[in-house]
Amino acid sequence: MKANENEQFVIKGSKYRVASKNGDGAPIISTGEFRGYAAFSSELAIVLKMDATDGSEGQLRFIPYHAILTIDVIEMASQQAKEVTKECQVYYG
Repeated sequence: MKANENEQFVIKGSKYRVASKNGDGAPIISTGEFRGYAAFSSELAIVLKMDATDGSEGQLRFIPYHAILTIDVIEMASQQAKEVTKECQVYYG
């Protein structure tokens, strides 16, 4: 098997369960749809749109990278091949 045949990526629209560090020692479990990445100050975070698992449905949760303990894949969104088009960036007229 080729190495890239089994690769999984964090894909927008996929559903994940993320365990992250908490100040009191117990992990925070966040379940929801991956919406993208965010930067605030010098930190990077992943953004989940929460589902109804813990009563926070519809809320966005920002989880800093340094706090992530595990990421479980619940449901992968289809990975559409994006066609890159090279459009002319200069107008000739």
